[in-house]
Amino acid sequence: MTLFLVLAGLSGPTVEPMAEWDTGILSTGAAYPGTTDPRIFRPHAELTLPGFPRTTLYRTGSDDVVTLRLSIPLEESPEEAGAGQLLRSLAQDRMEILAARVGARARVTRHGTALVYEISGASQDLDFLAWILREGLAPPDMGRFQEVRRTALAQVARRLETPQGVLALQLREALAPGSPPPQGTISGLERMDAARLSAVWARSHRLDAALLVVVANLPTEVILASLTDLGLPEAGPDPALPPGAPTGEPRPRPEVIRLWLAEGWSIEGGRDPRALVAVRLISETIQDRRGDYELGVELWEVGRRWALVLSGAAYPRSQQAMRTRLQGLLRETAERITEEGVRLHSAEVRREFMDTARTPWGLAELAGQALDMGEGPDEMESMIQELTQLEAGDLRRFLESLSAGTPVRQEVRP
Repeated sequence: MTLFLVLAGLSGPTVEPMAEWDTGILSTGAAYPGTTDPRIFRPHAELTLPGFPRTTLYRTGSDDVVTLRLSIPLEESPEEAGAGQLLRSLAQDRMEILAARVGARARVTRHGTALVYEISGASQDLDFLAWILREGLAPPDMGRFQEVRRTALAQVARRLETPQGVLALQLREALAPGSPPPQGTISGLERMDAARLSAVWARSHRLDAALLVVVANLPTEVILASLTDLGLPEAGPDPALPPGAPTGEPRPRPEVIRLWLAEGWSIEGGRDPRALVAVRLISETIQDRRGDYELGVELWEVGRRWALVLSGAAYPRSQQAMRTRLQGLLRETAERITEEGVRLHSAEVRREFMDTARTPWGLAELAGQALDMGEGPDEMESMIQELTQLEAGDLRRFLESLSAGTPVRQEVRP
């Protein structure tokens, strides 16, 4: 399961998730014993100290393993599109090389609204792990800038060669107008240079904006001593971006032999646990009555909101049947909801959350994602409690409310 970007047993040519780059949670090699107690998400301490980022501390589990997860809020303008992905790639390379010396686990991920730096390893190596984190947070080394930019451009271009990728980009733009996709755009990456990337780093990488989650069964003073200097500047004036001539966004021309459709609904009110169960129920509906077309369902994270997305593809003989089924899929699912089905899927979602929280990096990621969304670090406890209490009527009302609204629609025609 990919947390907060939930793929639920998809049965067809699904729209590619646009908030991901890499939001998956490694759920093996657990450092903690299994638990079903959602109180594990309650932090031991929340610290706001001079010279430190806002820090949430979990002192739990194994004495042997520590995780440091630091997120930097980063939302790009169209002119900066792709900067976060370039910063991610450059920092990941630096951190992985250093982490390999002590067998640590280093990751840098581009989430929808943040750039996340994470390092996990042996508690006895805490000072070295903190140094690795500092190296990742340092201003980007431009020695590999052109190579990394070419790779990012190629990845975006490959998406534009497929109808799935084009449909996903169109739908995301309709759901969040003016907000570029995290992987960037052709025009944004083409105009990107070392000076512009450095300016984006300087604007975003500030101590007052950073959010740090620490999972370590160590004394607080030991943790703080290791994190005394993360190398991030305090708040200051935003650096001016250097001018860059717009290059224009190329018109995608994928080879299309089927009609591709997608509908998306923005979910109001934050991260609604009903959506996590709904995608599984919709997937079940798709699986139970297949046609000679393909359908899929996903839950996207777009900025600080979730969006429920349905997609489908069909050859000419089945296009009308696919379109009709897609447009009625929410009602069809609402009509077949049972108490047993809701209990089953709610329990599965809870189990996946709790399995993820068995690792220090999984617990840090779940708590950190809540913080990145502007929620409290213990929001996961509330979500799991809400999942425990869900009933069939709750899911029916959720799907019926979405169905009564007007979705964002996009299509790619042959």
